[in-house]
Amino acid sequence: MQTVLNATDVRANFGGFIDTIVREKPQAIKRNRDVIMAFSKQQTKELLSIYELTFEYEQDEDGRYAGSIEQIEDIVADGETLEELRGELARLLIEYALDYENNYSQYYNTPNRRKHAPYVLRVLLEDDIESVKQMFHA
Repeated sequence: MQTVLNATDVRANFGGFIDTIVREKPQAIKRNRDVIMAFSKQQTKELLSIYELTFEYEQDEDGRYAGSIEQIEDIVADGETLEELRGELARLLIEYALDYENNYSQYYNTPNRRKHAPYVLRVLLEDDIESVKQMFHA
């Protein structure tokens, strides 16, 4: 592992610590026995970019589209068009990500939901619903 900084030293020079993360590289911090990693938002987005979201869909007899997100199977929606379906899936995904964040310990410690964590974090790093919609691959 790279150099691990002492939490006391980080507190004493917090501005420099942040500058190093943003301009140079991630940093590891140790407090007692705990070690955490600190990344900039851009670094984190790049690390999580491999977690792609795929939506599957079918067209009903009435012409509407119904679909779900392959990686987070509980998110299901429908729409009159594929674009409407994509928007509804994005809206529901953002809602799920916010709920996951607010109840992180519960979700993360549930075996079938733990695997959602990187996707949730990736969604939470986006600035708007349009950015989330662009994350989907059909």
